[in-house]
Amino acid sequence: MGYVPHTEAEREAMLKAVGIETMDDLFAHLPKETIAKKINIGKGLSESETIGALEHLARRNRPASELICFAGGGAYDHFIPPAVWEILSRGELYTAYTPYQPEASQGVLQATFEYQTMICALTGMDVSNASLYDGATALVEAALMAVRATGRRRLVVDDGLHPNARSVLATYLRHSDIETARVPTDGFISDLEGLAKALDERSAAVLAGYPNFFGSAADLSPLMKRAKDLGALGIVMAYPLSLGLLKSPGEMGADIVCGEGQSLGIPLSFGGPYLGYLACRENLIRNLPGRIVGETVDSKGERAFALTLQTREQHIRRDKATSNICTNQALCALAAGAYMALVGRSGIAAAASLCASLAEYARRRLALARGVTRVFEYPAFNEFAIEIRRPAHEAIRGLVDRGFLGGVDLGRFVHGERNRILIAVTEKRTLPQIDALASALGEVLA
Repeated sequence: MGYVPHTEAEREAMLKAVGIETMDDLFAHLPKETIAKKINIGKGLSESETIGALEHLARRNRPASELICFAGGGAYDHFIPPAVWEILSRGELYTAYTPYQPEASQGVLQATFEYQTMICALTGMDVSNASLYDGATALVEAALMAVRATGRRRLVVDDGLHPNARSVLATYLRHSDIETARVPTDGFISDLEGLAKALDERSAAVLAGYPNFFGSAADLSPLMKRAKDLGALGIVMAYPLSLGLLKSPGEMGADIVCGEGQSLGIPLSFGGPYLGYLACRENLIRNLPGRIVGETVDSKGERAFALTLQTREQHIRRDKATSNICTNQALCALAAGAYMALVGRSGIAAAASLCASLAEYARRRLALARGVTRVFEYPAFNEFAIEIRRPAHEAIRGLVDRGFLGGVDLGRFVHGERNRILIAVTEKRTLPQIDALASALGEVLA
């Protein structure tokens, strides 16, 4: 937290204005176990001693970089070429103010335009914005786009979408008159027939995961066609790296594609900052929120780039804005653009193929591990669920002690799934690491 130069009297006046007595009252609604206790590092320490004490405390965290990571659930340990962040660390990019104002340089505008172009190529869409906060807010903005574009106020929502994203969507819609129809998954597989049946002439859109939260992937073409036949839009929340291997949402008939772009060159970083991407068909561009860079010519007839279609609250009247959301740090979009440019089409395809093949090997290997009672078989990209004979959180804690970040406890997201773990495998994992995970899990569950 930055330095806040308020006097005690000013703080008391502000607390009185909002009707509370102490600063702690501001956070009284939070569970007590989530509030950090005060850090006591002693008195009279030198700067060097203070830094040493804080570093000692920080080492109590175990970052993914120190563990062999098999965790996923929306954030993945993919390989990032060192050149990505070497490029982004240049002063022209790293220290620049978020470039959504007219004074953004031509270089940054061109890099942003190229990011948009590559997102369109990956998703099969016609136009992309220059990123949002994260995948969850991108999903919300996609849903609100559909409502504006169709004039309808009903959304059909796949329960296979990331639970956090569904929660953010519910929060946004809580005080609106937009109706949502949730369709439960069939085990870990999105119920595409149920989603199709839930669509009707009142529906603005259907929102489906690809792959879904559990890693299940299916051809959404019939669902997208059903939506189109009823005058609704098809929204796909896609894991972008998977599109190097899987059919693009555009090929399946989607109208809007969104998702979390962390897999495109963004480090795990304990959960952020990340990158929300959002792309759509050209006929929907007037409803696309956020920053959009377009190509034009300057006064000399030379190729140039400019911000265009800025239908957001900072540029036009609030009641005319498509959204009041602010764009995210441009640095994340530039990192994703640098990643895609460096690895190229063939590199993304190779990484996606490795993810899928290594995940299939992990499935077979973990099925033989002692204490694993079931490995669920369903069409998946790089993520799948297993069932064990002990609570998942206990096993995951035991795996950390053995040097593994061994998956995500599904009980955190799905009620009653206390013995199930979601395992993710990326191109960074090796066959010996997968074998070692199976052995370590067997030891933990013995």
